[in-house]
Formats: sequence, C-alpha cells, structure tokens
Amino acid sequence: MANSRQKTGYLNSDFRIFYLTNTEARDFQSHYHDFHKLLYFESGSVSYYVEGETYQLQPGDLVLVSAGEVHRPVIQDTAPYHRLILYLAPAFFEKYKSQGIDLAHCFSLCSRKHSHVLRLRRLRETPLEAQLKNLILSCQNTLRLSPAAHSLFETSALLQFLLLLNSISEGADISFPAASGSNQQVLQALSYINAHLLEELSVDQIADACFLNRSYLMHLFRRETGYTLGSYITEKRLFAARSLIQAGGSVTDAALTCGFPSYTAFYRAYRKKFGEPPKGSRKLR
Repeated sequence: MANSRQKTGYLNSDFRIFYLTNTEARDFQSHYHDFHKLLYFESGSVSYYVEGETYQLQPGDLVLVSAGEVHRPVIQDTAPYHRLILYLAPAFFEKYKSQGIDLAHCFSLCSRKHSHVLRLRRLRETPLEAQLKNLILSCQNTLRLSPAAHSLFETSALLQFLLLLNSISEGADISFPAASGSNQQVLQALSYINAHLLEELSVDQIADACFLNRSYLMHLFRRETGYTLGSYITEKRLFAARSLIQAGGSVTDAALTCGFPSYTAFYRAYRKKFGEPPKGSRKLR
C-alpha cells in the first residue's frame, strides 16, 4: 500500500487551476508537491498546516506553499470548504523572470515575513477580487469559448492576478499573520534538518542538536508532521535531487550531492517515489 503522506498532484504544464468545494468532513494527509501552490480561501472553517506551523484561516486569505513544503488543511466542522487552488511550475516563474518580471515575489515576501499566509484587509476594494472571480470562472463550464480561447482567457487571468498580487503585496493593507500554533521542538528539528539536508544525518544527531530524547523526538515528529524522521529526510533529499536533475545536472552527482549512500539506493528510492528512473526527469525541462 502506498504511503499517503507523499508527493501528490501532478503538473505537466506551466500551471493548473482548480475551484473546489468540500461539504463534509475529510481527513487530508500531509503531503508535498514539486511545484508551488497558491490557495485562495473563500469560505469554511479550516486551519492550514505548513512545515510544522498551523494557520487559522479567514475568508479571503491566500496560502502560499513553496515546492517541497509539507502541508495539509484541517477541516474543523461541516461548513462548506470553498477554495481556489493554483498549481504553478517553477519553470513558469523562471520563464518570466528571464524577462525581468518576478511573478514569484509574493512567495519570496512570505518567506521573508516568516509566514505562509498573505491577508488583504480590504480585498473587495481592490481589482484583485475581479481577477480571482475570473480565475474561478475559468474553472467552470459556463464560458462558451473554444479550447484555444479558453486557454488564453485562463492564462490572461492568471498573469493579471499574479501581477496585481505582487504589486500590492507590500502595501499597508497587507499583513502576514503568524502561525496560530506550532510546536517549537518540531520547528527546531525541521530547521536543523533543512540546514543540514545534504550532509550526513541521523536521528541521534538531530535529537542531540535539539536537546531531546531520541524516542520522544521520533514520536513527536511523526505526530506533528505525519512523517517519520527518516521518511521526511528521504523525501526532501529526493525532491532536491529531482530539482538538480531537471536543471541539467548529472544523475550521479545529484545522488551524491543529496546525501544518498549509493547510486543503487538512490535509484530505487527515486523510482518508487516518482514512478520513473532518475534520467526520466530530464524530459520535464
């Protein structure tokens, strides 16, 4: 049986747009993507977990999750959970960055503000709301457009939305709420792992760095993240290796750089995770 706490979703294009509704309780598992995710929270009673921190969402919030970050929503009651979701390929951002346009500025800004949520106080008074409506409209079947015209409408709405969002993201009406809850011991472990991801890592080493008992840390980490320490480290390393391969690096160098003890171990883990051999990732460039 496949581990449900894994990379989910797929993206074989620059972006995908979804408008989704849940009207009953559902248990979402911790997972990550190899693309960026932007979620517009329209309504519901939901908190959002990202990399050890939990955010209590308010209608109108934008949740920004960078590629490789473990996350999950937590639905708190039966109120309908309405949200717009954007999947954004790193290559999509790079294409425009080469033209001097940083569409990923809002993600960078959230990182600098140590938050995964961007909150706009007066959304309905800004042109951003109209672009959100256009993005939602592009997901519905009410537009009588040819496939080519629909694609153009969708791309135009997305670009205008991102351009507007970035232009107002440092304004006075924007805030970056702190997490409503987090376990500082888990955050310390996550920080240590990500700082030393490409070095030798062991449970004992992480526990010592966090001044925690080994067994206690293992239990706490799994409870808070849905991952064992070993599976979290492996998946982060696989994601890092895939990024190197997609950027044109050699498969062997990626395996060694990302801390795998042997090429055979790397190959087996990579194929199990991504469903293809490491060289197969080059076709995604």
